[in-house]
Amino acid sequence: MDLRQKLYEKAKAEQERYVAELTQKTPEEIINSSYEKVIRDDILCIFENEDLPEKQVKELLKIDEPIASCSARWLHNDYSHMDMLKDTIGEFADDLIKYNKEQKKMKKNHDPER
Repeated sequence: MDLRQKLYEKAKAEQERYVAELTQKTPEEIINSSYEKVIRDDILCIFENEDLPEKQVKELLKIDEPIASCSARWLHNDYSHMDMLKDTIGEFADDLIKYNKEQKKMKKNHDPER
């Protein structure tokens, strides 16, 4: 098994334990943990699908809980999830504006004159 696969298997087991612990919590605690769960799932997906440099993989393998550690770092960084969402919403709205303008223009060009 290569190192990347080993990291993924270790992280997958860690995530399975985390989810098992979540199932023992109250519904309110589960809801309060939902963002962390999503981030942890995304980190696991990166470990599975992205080609991380071998040096990084080796270092991540040295720690007991690579997902928890990466998740904690994410929660304390300067990136803004809200800024990314705001940008996405703005781009989507701009696309809608452009599409609707094009539709009005096409309709105007196809409407018979009165």
